[in-house]
Amino acid sequence: MTDYWCFRAVLSGQTLPLETGLEVVMGAEALSVEKTDSGNHLLQAWFDQEPQSTLLDEVVSRSVQPEQIIETQLICHQNRDWLAENRRAFPPLHLGPFWIYGSHVQQNRPAGSLPLLVEAAQAFGSGTHPTTQTCLLALADQRKATNRPRRILDMGCGSAILAMAAQRLFPAADIFAVDNDPVSVRTAIENRRKNQISPAKMRAVVSEGFAARDISRNGPYDVILANILAGPLRRMAADLTSNLAPRGKLILSGLLGSQARQIIGDYQARQMVLDHRRDQGEWCCLVFSKCRRG
Repeated sequence: MTDYWCFRAVLSGQTLPLETGLEVVMGAEALSVEKTDSGNHLLQAWFDQEPQSTLLDEVVSRSVQPEQIIETQLICHQNRDWLAENRRAFPPLHLGPFWIYGSHVQQNRPAGSLPLLVEAAQAFGSGTHPTTQTCLLALADQRKATNRPRRILDMGCGSAILAMAAQRLFPAADIFAVDNDPVSVRTAIENRRKNQISPAKMRAVVSEGFAARDISRNGPYDVILANILAGPLRRMAADLTSNLAPRGKLILSGLLGSQARQIIGDYQARQMVLDHRRDQGEWCCLVFSKCRRG
């Protein structure tokens, strides 16, 4: 038993920028987001040490508009096993062909499902967020394609749940998990080990976009996944599309439904065709392919 701190924020509008700040800047051990009865969002972040109040205030002010904030609290829970409580709130998830579970789960996975071991304490990439779920389902749809992908890139991989899912679906493919955050890449490497995936089949690389040689020289890619925010998706449009193989698929998520029209326009201007749009709640996932020339 130990003390832990929980930051709670009730917000209107999107929460993903604040989720990112709480994890990357504040080092939150775990996050959860749920809808309230009033239609707002309750965001909770757990810390094993008391977060620095000035830094927390700065992260909040940079991530959300003042009018979005309905209520915030920082609560100290004394002599509580926060990890056990968090695990109880993280049951296994059977999503499409995937069985996403933590090491605390005892029950057997459904027959024929593809296992993805992701610990409950990881803030991002546990499979519970709609942006991750829609990406996973869009990726699973690629099994229907006539030609199996040979090279798959997870740009902004975080926990690498998408890269690991790609390896489960396409074990013969070469998978690349990329993030500009070294901590995320270390997490990706650890998750790769726990899921018994060979480093030769799934490489984890620190790179600012396609800057690293391991990423730029191994393209073009048959499938590129980018579950990041709308702003980076717009800024990376040229790089993402130019590194996509002629018949490749580009799966974009991390954007709100209200932002989809702008993203679609950006990518259609680069000769991309929208194949499918998948909405879940206020979030949206877009699947593009390249226009055939001639």
